[in-house]
Amino acid sequence: MPMAITLALTARAAFKAGAAATVGAALTATGANANVGDAYGLGSRNSALAGTGVASSFDGFAAYSNPAALPLALAGGKRFALDFGVLYMDPLFQPIRNVVTSNDFVADTLNASGTVDTSYRSTLGQTMGAATSLFSALNLTAGLATFLPLNQLAYLDTGETYHPEYVLYRARTQRPQIEAALGADLSPKVHVGAGLHIGFSLTNNATVFISSINKPSSMRFISSLKAKVSPFFGALWTPSPDFALGAVLRLPMTSGNHMTLKTATRVGGLGGAFDFNFLATSAFFYDPPAAELGAQLQHSEHARTIAQLDFQAWRSFEYPALRIESCTEGAPPCGVNVTSSLNPGFSLRNVLIPRLAEELTWGPTSLRFGYGYRPGIFSAPPSGAGNYLDPSKHMFTLGAGRQMEHFRVDAHFAYHQLLTEHVVKSPGYENGTGSGDLKVGAPRYDAGGKILGGGVSLSWRF
Repeated sequence: MPMAITLALTARAAFKAGAAATVGAALTATGANANVGDAYGLGSRNSALAGTGVASSFDGFAAYSNPAALPLALAGGKRFALDFGVLYMDPLFQPIRNVVTSNDFVADTLNASGTVDTSYRSTLGQTMGAATSLFSALNLTAGLATFLPLNQLAYLDTGETYHPEYVLYRARTQRPQIEAALGADLSPKVHVGAGLHIGFSLTNNATVFISSINKPSSMRFISSLKAKVSPFFGALWTPSPDFALGAVLRLPMTSGNHMTLKTATRVGGLGGAFDFNFLATSAFFYDPPAAELGAQLQHSEHARTIAQLDFQAWRSFEYPALRIESCTEGAPPCGVNVTSSLNPGFSLRNVLIPRLAEELTWGPTSLRFGYGYRPGIFSAPPSGAGNYLDPSKHMFTLGAGRQMEHFRVDAHFAYHQLLTEHVVKSPGYENGTGSGDLKVGAPRYDAGGKILGGGVSLSWRF
């Protein structure tokens, strides 16, 4: 084989090995902070009430819903509250067929058409909420709320940068969620609380050496994992047993990764190694700043209405796509110049999420109904470069509960209907050159689907 061809093939193999190392490292970047609570709710009672927990979740899951309600979880002189449950939600997205899946702008292949993978993993995991009294002064109460996946410790996936991608559904609910909080009573009617949403960031360094001659190849990988926390704050006003008004403020959380990759290859017959060095960063998981306001009203002996309005600031959303950058000149040398990645941009918007629920109670039995509407975070369907998707959706919930002698059992069913988006791609390549149906996703497709599931919870107070 001619030396030039050998060099090209070996260099390409080294680059692909280095890229694989980058992706492998970045996929571990997002630690333990998924937001199942935001997507589906924690605890069957809260889920059956469409996530209206700011003014109604007086249980162990208050550590997430509103930490100011933690003291009320121990009403009646109880010292400990424990809630345990199982949650299952299955996304079923519309198939996307007969669209451009590859072109010579985003890959080293000719234009190709086919079917896009829209089969996403189900969310299956166990939820736990706990509250315990710490001090009688101010009725100081500590709480912990968690979600732990059952089919794996964590599943992380960036998705495809240019393919149609439901960006908030690929892996956002496939990792643990941990919330720790404190609540206290300023008076019998005024309650406050604060909590920490816990996550991690990761710094990676990898060195890869590939040899095409009779010498060993090698690879070294070094990672540094650091904890990150994002605070949230809650307040609750309970002027009477028939009315409650609550508010929660959440600060943003970004779990990021910084990767430095040093790759070299030695080709037989040449005196030295060829370097491929570059940097890669990512923000695989992002929780936006949010403000939530909720109220509940007992309007008859057997019925209460609960309403909530959430504001989420998504305009600063950080995409999960890897950002590859050429290395900075210095030691070690950059070697072969690596072109920085060009990730698509999208027009984002902040969203308001209204939620409304009704709870009917006859003695120890409760029946619950809920509805919410969540607008998508993108201002318009992606007609240009890239295909990140987040259709608006209607959320319908139904549930029931029964208080036993020593515990309470709750169950719920949830149905999320994603509104259909009609995506029509503009002519030309992603960089604006050419004409015709050339972009990934061209010529057009529909995005939407549904999410079905439910869960059960058991609650103890003692």
